[in-house]
Amino acid sequence: MEIPPKKPHFFKPILPGFENGLKIPLGFLKYLKGHDQHEHAILTRGGKKWLVKAHGRRLEEGSWKEFVEEHKLKFGDVLVFKYEGDMEFDVSIFDSSHYCDKEYAKYEDEDEEGEATHDKLLSQSYFECTIRQYCLSRGFLWIPKDFAIANGFIKGNKKYGLIIIDERQTKLWNLMLKSCNTKVYIADGWGKFSADNCLKEGDRILFEIISNRETPIWRFRVISNAETPIRKFQGKFLTLIVN
Repeated sequence: MEIPPKKPHFFKPILPGFENGLKIPLGFLKYLKGHDQHEHAILTRGGKKWLVKAHGRRLEEGSWKEFVEEHKLKFGDVLVFKYEGDMEFDVSIFDSSHYCDKEYAKYEDEDEEGEATHDKLLSQSYFECTIRQYCLSRGFLWIPKDFAIANGFIKGNKKYGLIIIDERQTKLWNLMLKSCNTKVYIADGWGKFSADNCLKEGDRILFEIISNRETPIWRFRVISNAETPIRKFQGKFLTLIVN
């Protein structure tokens, strides 16, 4: 039996249009009993409270713009909403200066480009990859070269932050992208991400860019071998290339 968290929470990356409000993830509504009957929600931070209107899943109007202005929210920030009950949320805010607060294991820059030959660029915003033995034993993941080029991830010899969230927007991982000449890979933090998601050799993962600012934000989901080539992702149908 699944035991619900005492204080469930969800993550929301700040995307275009956030000045007018944001939506609560569909998967989180199970924690909000009778949410359709509530006309307002309360946001708390640092002992202060903001009353915002609740229109179904959407939080908007009321004091939302005051909340945005007071905290100088900007595109690329990430908000964490911890549910306190009775439509009250304690909000934490992460910006690019706080994405790398954890210790990271260091991995050697080894040439594993051949391992990534079967990864698939589905569009400029999506790619699918297969977990191989090196991903687990050496603790990093090569990014398809075409995907890295299309999104400007090749930046000489440089390391920079990456945030990955799950499909339900309830979990978040801080990782690092490393650019080395014409190659890019996820290194620091990949080991924890793999362990948290019980990844094993042969698993397929679909990654989607949802923000490509100074610190990119990606969303992911694991694709089972039983899934059909046509899957619904982010409200759109994607044709996946099957091995």
